[in-house]
Amino acid sequence: RKKNIIMSMANRLTPLVRLARASVGGRANISLPATPTASLPSHSTSPTSSPSSSQNRHDRRWLSAQPNVTASAADRRLAGRRRFYKRVGIAPSAPPSGEQPGPNGSNNAVASPISAGVDGTKSATGVNTTVSDTSSWSSLLHPQQSAASSWHTVTLDDRAMRTPLGLPLSIPSLPLALAVASEWDAQKKYLQPAQMPLMTLCCTAIDQVATDPSVHRTDVLRYLRNDTSCYWADPAEDRVLHRKQSKAWDGLHSSLSSHLLGVPLSENNSDLGPAMAMGGGEALLLSRRSEGNPQSGLPHPPILVEKAQKWVNSLDAWTLAALYSACAESKSFFIGAALIRDAMKGASTTEAGEGNGGEDGIARDGKWAATAARVEEEFNIECWGLVEGGHDYDRLNCSIQMHAASFLARTVANSHV
Repeated sequence: RKKNIIMSMANRLTPLVRLARASVGGRANISLPATPTASLPSHSTSPTSSPSSSQNRHDRRWLSAQPNVTASAADRRLAGRRRFYKRVGIAPSAPPSGEQPGPNGSNNAVASPISAGVDGTKSATGVNTTVSDTSSWSSLLHPQQSAASSWHTVTLDDRAMRTPLGLPLSIPSLPLALAVASEWDAQKKYLQPAQMPLMTLCCTAIDQVATDPSVHRTDVLRYLRNDTSCYWADPAEDRVLHRKQSKAWDGLHSSLSSHLLGVPLSENNSDLGPAMAMGGGEALLLSRRSEGNPQSGLPHPPILVEKAQKWVNSLDAWTLAALYSACAESKSFFIGAALIRDAMKGASTTEAGEGNGGEDGIARDGKWAATAARVEEEFNIECWGLVEGGHDYDRLNCSIQMHAASFLARTVANSHV
C-alpha cells in the first residue's frame, strides 16, 4: 500500500516536469485558444457536485457545532474533501490592482475549498486574514521582468477560482496557470492539497507573501545565519560525509556570493565570504552568541548579510514565495537562492537560445537542490537503513517542493514571453 501511495504521488509530479520542459524549455508553443475559457478534459469518474452520504452530513453537523467554525467555513471545508467539479480550465484574468474586489466581489467565482486559518477556523497560526495595503499588495504581485504579463485564472466548471482569503486567483503566466489547472484536474475522488504544490505556492504568494512580505523576508534571512550548507563535517572525523558534502556544495558559496550578491571573492579578500564551521566543536563555538556575535548563528560578514537582504527585498511576491519554500525545505539560504537564481537565469537564457547552467557549469535545478538539501540524511540512510513511510516520503516531498519552487520562479520570470 505504501508503495502504491508513493507511486501515485510521483505520478502527480510527472506532468509538472513534462510541462516545465515543454512550455519553458522552448520546445512547445503554448497560446491561448480562441474561446475565452480553455477546458481540460474531465475525468471519466467525476463525482457529483456535493457530498451526500450520511457520514458527510454527520461531519457537516459536527463541524458546524464547533465554537470556532462558522457555517460557511464548515461548508468550504467539507466541499474540499470530495471533488465537486467536472471541468477544469483556464481563462484570461485581470491583473491585481489596488481596487481588487474582496471575497464577495463576484457571484461567478469558486471559493477555495482549501483553507489554512482564514475561514473562521483555527487550523493555522500566524496567517494574514486581511489585505491592509492594497497598493503595496498589488505591486508585489506584478513580476519584476515585465508589466506586460499575460494574466490567467483557473476555472472549475467555468467559474473562476479564488484563494483561501477570497482573492481572485490571478496568475501572471500561462504555463503556470496550465500547471495549476492540471493539478486540479489530476484530483480524483478526494482533493489532496499535498498533491498541489503549485496551487499552494500561488495562494501563498497572493494571500500571505504579498500582504506582509516582511515576515517571509525575515524568515529567509534567518536561514542564512543557520545555513546547513555552512556546517561541514570534519574530514579527520568523518571523511566520507565530508566528501559527500564537497560533491554537493563545492562552488555553491563562492558562485552565489560573487554573481548573485555581488561580493567579489578572491585570495586577497576571502574573508568576505560566508562563515564556515568545520566539525561539531567549531560549529558550537562560532554559532554561540557572544560580544562579537550578538545574534546566534554563524557570524557572516556584514557586507554579505547586507547584500543578501537587499536581494531578498527586491523580489516580487511570486519569487519570494518560491525562495521561502526552497529555503524552508533545504534549511539553507544558499541552496534555496541558488535554485531560484538558476530558475530565473534559465528563463532569460532560454529566451536568448543559450544553454542552462551556472558560471561554474553546474545546473542547479530541482534535482540538484533536492540532492544538496539531503546530504546528511541520505548519508544516515546509507549507514542505518531507510525507514519506510518516513524517509521515502521525506525524499519524495523534498523533490516535489524543490521542482515546484523552481518551476514557479522560472515561469514567472518568463511571463513576459
